[in-house]
Amino acid sequence: MGRQWMVLLLCFGLFLIGCGVQQARVFNDKYGPEQVVSRVDGMPEEGVTYYEDIQPILEKRCSACHSCYDAPCQLKLTSFEGLDRGATSLMVYNASRITADEPTRLFIDADTTVGWREKGFHPVLNERTQEPAVNRENSVLARMLALKKKNPQPEEELLPQSFDLSLAKANNCEPSESFDSFEKRYPLWGMPYALPGLTKEEHDAVLKWITDGGLSKGPKKTSPEATEIVRRWELFFNGTSPREQLVSRYIYEHLFIAHLHFEGLPHREFYRLVRSVTPPGEPVEEIPSVRPYDNPGISPFYYRLKQTPAVVVKDHTVYHLSDAKMTRYNDLFFKPAYTVPSLPSYAPDTAANPLKAFARIPARSRYRFLLDDAHFFVNGFIKGPVCRGQVALNVINDHFFVAFFDPDRDMISNDSDFLAEMSPLLALPGERENTLNIPSIWFTYSRNQKKYLKAKDDYIDRLNPDHIGNDITHIWDGDGGINDNALLTVFRHFDSATVLKGLVGQVPKTAWVVDFPLLERIHYLLVAGFDVYGNVGHQAVTRLYMDFLRMEGENNFLSFMPSDLRKEMRDGWYQGTSAEFKNHVENPLLGLSRETGITYRTLTPKNEFFEQVLARVGPVTPQHDPINRCLTKTCSSDGDTPERQAVEKALRRITGIQGKKTEVFPDVSFLRVVTPPDHDDLAYTIIKNKALSNNSFMFGEERRRRPEDDTLSIVRGHVGSYPNAFVRIGVDEVDTLADRYLKVKDEVTYYLMARRHVVRRTSPDFWDEYDWHCQTFLNAHPVEGGTFDLYRYIRIAEKEDGTLVEW
Repeated sequence: MGRQWMVLLLCFGLFLIGCGVQQARVFNDKYGPEQVVSRVDGMPEEGVTYYEDIQPILEKRCSACHSCYDAPCQLKLTSFEGLDRGATSLMVYNASRITADEPTRLFIDADTTVGWREKGFHPVLNERTQEPAVNRENSVLARMLALKKKNPQPEEELLPQSFDLSLAKANNCEPSESFDSFEKRYPLWGMPYALPGLTKEEHDAVLKWITDGGLSKGPKKTSPEATEIVRRWELFFNGTSPREQLVSRYIYEHLFIAHLHFEGLPHREFYRLVRSVTPPGEPVEEIPSVRPYDNPGISPFYYRLKQTPAVVVKDHTVYHLSDAKMTRYNDLFFKPAYTVPSLPSYAPDTAANPLKAFARIPARSRYRFLLDDAHFFVNGFIKGPVCRGQVALNVINDHFFVAFFDPDRDMISNDSDFLAEMSPLLALPGERENTLNIPSIWFTYSRNQKKYLKAKDDYIDRLNPDHIGNDITHIWDGDGGINDNALLTVFRHFDSATVLKGLVGQVPKTAWVVDFPLLERIHYLLVAGFDVYGNVGHQAVTRLYMDFLRMEGENNFLSFMPSDLRKEMRDGWYQGTSAEFKNHVENPLLGLSRETGITYRTLTPKNEFFEQVLARVGPVTPQHDPINRCLTKTCSSDGDTPERQAVEKALRRITGIQGKKTEVFPDVSFLRVVTPPDHDDLAYTIIKNKALSNNSFMFGEERRRRPEDDTLSIVRGHVGSYPNAFVRIGVDEVDTLADRYLKVKDEVTYYLMARRHVVRRTSPDFWDEYDWHCQTFLNAHPVEGGTFDLYRYIRIAEKEDGTLVEW
């Protein structure tokens, strides 16, 4: 029987191959043979041009879903190069793969169309005979748009159930040869998928450009101002002494994911720091390594600045460079007296451990470098080099505060010798790269972490024989209140998250206090050392190791609490018999003999601690949250109009909603309050904070949910890259909206509220609302802002005949 099945499968496979060959033969006869087309500078653009006419349409309507690693079929429409690369059925997110996949990073892993075809990408523009009719008929992009025009999305309230809007939906990555079959199976699946179509003008412009050959003259040349800035910075990064080379390597490994913005250049002009085969003055030839600390494989190589041609979207992480920053680098890394007799190896056991590789650079200098831009580095771990991070992000709570140890008071963060001695215990999973021996590796790292924490505890005891622990002066104050990176807030939205400056939202369940070795390891674990194409072992060990780092940050925070309350507080974070046992084994609560130096006067020391911290950092950080932590009658901020004060008074009522009734609310809702014509509309974000009994386990999050502890936070402006809903309300109706939110108790009552105020996917006004939010965000953040992603925009559900019917 087994042999018969094998024969049948073989015959079926041969049949499919035969069908493919026959299909290709038909297309060859109809449209000519396949040929890679050179589209850049192929001929002068006339009429409709890519950069002036087409890219703005793709940016507004297509990059909303086709922009990151999780773009359907890896079709990235944020740049001409992404459109020319095309699509593939290869999956980036695959948590079950046994071996690592070959990376497919745009602009890095191939730089020619031929290179992408060799990696399995098929064209979405015509690559057969270059004639107008063939350009249109043999383009997947053109046919997707035509399919939408032929079968417009229904404008009724509810979408047909044939649409799959789940994150786990299967991709249908059809090449032009099989598009007829796709069109018959899914007549409503034209692009934009499950959203209103393009306007007639937009549709006609894109179709004309495709018909004319889909050509581009290439991006604008770098401005003279940028040329000189790039020259000076490349000179800085390519010093020849061992110390200069080590510092440049250190900076590169921390900034490799950054969109670098230089002071004085246009808001939307960005660069990447890369390693190149070619020296300054020649075209950049990037070395495509998986990790920034991988052996470049060539000597010498050069650090170069490469302009980013893509549209700026949600994976946008900005780092600012200026003359003042170069002076700061010189002060941090070249004024201190230290020697670098030799450069560290690129062998994984050294390169993956920053506390070993860069031990020669004073720890104080490295910590100051990280603190100067703490928001960028924490944001890097939250966004990382990926877009969808649920496997890693389920290690953190939905809402928590982050503070940092003062570099002038924390001896651990200043003692280079102690950290170098500890470096073998601080090794990271990146040294193992891709592995399947998960239990053995977990045991090794768990044992090393406990040894390090014990050595650290003994070290502190030797420095403090009187057993007086941390006080408020051990918290970094932003260098006397001039640096607004001193306090941060993290909001997690299922598989994405956002980092804000300041303390935003209600006082959360947990908080972290971070020192230098912890901050450094987080970066090398989740950013420098993480491979989104890695195998199941790599991703699992990364998640498990992050458990140790989260608990270390939490325990640092507990060291500021009264010693007799620490265990009780921590037990509240890790509920459940299994979690309590796992916590006892993995997470020793050390330093209980050291009483905090803070004198508490209330029964809520956590709240009191953050009040003292806010007072310490001074006015550079807002001292209160006018919506979520209002302790007075007004709670307004300087410059607030009476109109805004009235709106936020009403919104405070919504933040009082807690418990199970919040389950039906989306993770992230963008709220637009429409004001009179001569005023600017107001933007807010309503965030659901989902509570968990513990974060001790990688899977089964729904089984650890504690909806009775859920809360809602409302923040001014836009928080999150993936809105789940757009809520629109007139300024005179905000109290009515609050009333309706307070009445929501289940899916049906949420649906009744949402049908009045939430902009549905089928609404003719949907794109107007999306454009308003994108433009408002960009106006508020002209450098850091990017377009929002609609990949997680929800359908509103109601019960009907026992089933869920959704927008």
